[in-house]
Amino acid sequence: MLGAEHNLRLRAHSHTSYPGLLFALLLTGVIVLGASIGAQGAVQNPQSGSVGLTGTVPGPAPTQPGVITSPSSGSHTTSSPITVAGTCPANTFVFIEKNGVLAGQAACNGGSFSLQADLFAGSNQLVARVVDGLGQYGPDSAAITVVYDQPTSQTAGIAVGRQLFIESGATVVAGEPNTALAREVRIVGGTAPYAVSWDFGDGSNSLMTVAVEGPVSALHTYTSPGTYQVLVRVTDSLQNAAFIQLITVVNGPIAAVTGSSTQSELPGSLVAAWPLLGLAIFLVGAFWLGERRAMHRQMLRDRLRPVV
Repeated sequence: MLGAEHNLRLRAHSHTSYPGLLFALLLTGVIVLGASIGAQGAVQNPQSGSVGLTGTVPGPAPTQPGVITSPSSGSHTTSSPITVAGTCPANTFVFIEKNGVLAGQAACNGGSFSLQADLFAGSNQLVARVVDGLGQYGPDSAAITVVYDQPTSQTAGIAVGRQLFIESGATVVAGEPNTALAREVRIVGGTAPYAVSWDFGDGSNSLMTVAVEGPVSALHTYTSPGTYQVLVRVTDSLQNAAFIQLITVVNGPIAAVTGSSTQSELPGSLVAAWPLLGLAIFLVGAFWLGERRAMHRQMLRDRLRPVV
């Protein structure tokens, strides 16, 4: 019926176009690879609405302490605030405490830190505490002692009154760009009313009047990611002033500290395409190998067949 008698022998190898099949498989692989790269690039990095320190990859806490190099332990001063400086592990924040109370925060830049810190009247034990972006504390520094000889009304030439200072929580405020962030401090001591000035570190400032001591807060919106130094200054009715330096972290497109839990994922159709392509390559290879072996056996049988 086919116009030629079938001799039941294996067809010649030239009838199976393996080069064509190989080219088709390679072309398919290139198409799938290109689609995978394009789809992976389209996956969005975590943007506004994600929490900066949530979902970060756990890592070890800092193992090295900060070191306060200035001022020297045992020194006296008649002015406040003073500059506290020293060294610190990379990628950490430094909290300076005075007698166990937060005196200020600074980011560790290039292995060093510097900040302005108010002092209590009398003896102040200063300690530097380092903390990473996950909120993990490293070892405390060796404590140093600085004595603040607060001026009296006579030496200062003004009515000093009850010492004024500012309290703040020992945390770094963090948030997203274009989102209002709240910063709260507490006014303690001094003589009411108070003038409170805020320098948010991005060129923006705010001034408010507070009638009584206690908590006071301000809202501010940052438009760009970064680490901002926030300066808060409180002046009472007797012109006594208190000061604290704090840190606000504004997250970027990708969470800053150790990596985001958000991972790039490919669409399900592309994920399934890769195993199918691999299976097709395997099957073509298996058919080619099987045909080669069959042809080899056929050649041996042809050689052994007696000539009639």
